[in-house]
Amino acid sequence: MTHAFRALACTIAGLLAVLVLAAAAQAQKAKEAWEYLQEPAFKNAYMKALGPKANTPWLAKRDGPAPQDKFVEVAGHRYVMNSFCKNRDCGENSAVILYSPEKKLVYGTIYEKGRTTLIGDPPAAVSSELARLWKKEWRQKG
Repeated sequence: MTHAFRALACTIAGLLAVLVLAAAAQAQKAKEAWEYLQEPAFKNAYMKALGPKANTPWLAKRDGPAPQDKFVEVAGHRYVMNSFCKNRDCGENSAVILYSPEKKLVYGTIYEKGRTTLIGDPPAAVSSELARLWKKEWRQKG
């Protein structure tokens, strides 16, 4: 084997090793918060938690303005937090949703024209935290 051929073979082998390691790292990469909200399990849990409010378009679609989804710790459990509001009416219609990917559960608080509704039957500790999170997202800007 010539020196040039051996160097080329070593280079190719090195590149293949890097590609294999990169693919393995990508496969084990933790999901981003928003990725969980694309899963069918989230949609099923969310629509179930909404109950009759699933017929309210801005709630069903969650397509209004929204801060970036993030992970939060509430009452000792990790949740994906999704906040959103109604297009052109954020001041009067907004929500904060907590989703547990492990338990496939959704809890949330919805604010509609002065009325607050809890969804998903959250435990007391989660309910009080939802109120705080909602206030932080929608009323303490500035």
